Amino acid sequence: GGGGDDYLGAALVSLRASPTRIDPGDRTELTIDIAEVDENGIALKIKFPTSLGYVQSSTTLEVSGEDQPITITPSEAVRVEEVRYLVYYFTQSRFGRHNQGTLKLQLEATSEDSDAEVEIDADVDDPRISNSTEFDRNNPEFGAEDSARIRIED
Repeated sequence: GGGGDDYLGAALVSLRASPTRIDPGDRTELTIDIAEVDENGIALKIKFPTSLGYVQSSTTLEVSGEDQPITITPSEAVRVEEVRYLVYYFTQSRFGRHNQGTLKLQLEATSEDSDAEVEIDADVDDPRISNSTEFDRNNPEFGAEDSARIRIED
């Protein structure tokens, strides 16, 4: 919720998926709005079941006030048992003078799952820890800030 001058979180994030009903082999697009990024930057984590797979090279970042979206790659793409995580690290300056942008990416249904939930979590990027080791697959420190349900059916 909220925001404004007294906002103390890592960033304001919201998630939408379209379409929300797909068949195995079909894709859905996630749209993540990001604003008010902390001065230390953020680690944006996306969590989803293994019934969905990340579509390589599908991530773009559109920054408010810039003409063209840029293609980016997740810093981490990790599977932990029946869950997958994508992790992106962003500096505050990456979001321009308006400090806001939109991340878009595609997931593909790899198997039937009546109710697949995709969740996002933004944490302040710890400047004392290298981004190459900051995300711990054994302790992902994930607290969902928003989610979307995707129904996968034959």
